[in-house]
Formats: sequence, C-alpha cells, structure tokens
Amino acid sequence: MPLGFWTTITQLGNSTLLQPAALALALWLLATGQLRLPAAWLLSFGTAVALVLASKLAFMGWGLGIAAIDFTGLSGHSTVSTAVFTMGAWLAVADRSPRARQLAVAAGLLVGVLVSISRLALHAHSVSEVVTGFALGAMAALLPIAWRSGAPRIRQRWVPVALACTLALVPQMGRPAETHGLVQQMALAVSGRTQVYSRHMLHADAL
Repeated sequence: MPLGFWTTITQLGNSTLLQPAALALALWLLATGQLRLPAAWLLSFGTAVALVLASKLAFMGWGLGIAAIDFTGLSGHSTVSTAVFTMGAWLAVADRSPRARQLAVAAGLLVGVLVSISRLALHAHSVSEVVTGFALGAMAALLPIAWRSGAPRIRQRWVPVALACTLALVPQMGRPAETHGLVQQMALAVSGRTQVYSRHMLHADAL
C-alpha cells in the first residue's frame, strides 16, 4: 500500500477524534436509559488509557522498556482506536441479531488492526507495541460488551445524532494531536530528567 494510504488510516487513531468519541459513546448509552453499561465502558476505557500513559511515562522518564522486543510503551493509537471503534460498531447494532452484533464487533476490531498496521508502516511503533496496544484496546471494548450480552437489548434511537457528531469530528482528524508532547513534558516533570528517554538509548544500554 502507498504511504499516503497508511497516513490516512493512522488518523483513525487520532486522539483529537477518539477522546471525545469515547465520551460520546458513554453519553449515548446514558441517553438510551442505560446506567451500568456506560459506567463499565468508561471504567474499562479509562483503565486502558491510564495503562498506555503509565507505560509511556515509565519509559520516557525512567527508561523502563524491553530492548529484546523493542518495547517502549503501549501504542495509544492501537489501543484507543480498537476500543472506540469496536464499542461504537457494537452499539450501532446492539438491537439487532446476534450475527449482526458479531459482525459489527469484527468490523471494529478490523479498524484497530488497520490502525496498528499503519503505525508499523509509518515506523511510529514496533510490533510488540502495536500488538499489546491492540490487545488492550480489544479487552477494553469486549469486557463491557460481554458483561452486557445477557441483558435486554438497547433500543437505538440516537444513531442519526451519533453519526452526525462523528461526521462533524472528521475535519479535526487532519490536525496533529498534541498528546505526545504533553506526555513528554509530564515524563520530564515527574522524573526530574532534562531529556526524555529514547528508543535509541534503550538499545544502546542493552549493548
């Protein structure tokens, strides 16, 4: 695939789009009369994001990585895109047949796979980082879905509104997220270092 294709795909993991989208999913659930499921989703998603942040701070601030597998922290793009698109796809057809829900979950996971591959194609992450990020994102979505599977179906009355909100966010995707720079600043602040730890340093120390 041409590099431009992967550059476009990787924007699906842009936090400028996905951070408000995750909250929108919870609000969507609340609007349909659900209480426990949005709480479970926010807890699961929030935990995943916290783990991504912790892994990045641990590496940038203290060099806690694994040189043998080229691991410097969980891929945020892989984690968040997999979680949000999987939950969103399931929620869009939550009142349909089990087959439709299964296909929706598969489609959401596929988006996560494509975003993960894009991070490799753009040399933004290693294989270990996108695989672990994808796995974490999948768990963040699938655990609330599995917990909810035995309860009554959600009647979807907010699909048009949700789709409109998503389309409104699309123009923001081209804008670079500033989260990486913020994480770097946080790592320096909490570790007391003057320079963040880098992948090159990790492998140099392993020699």
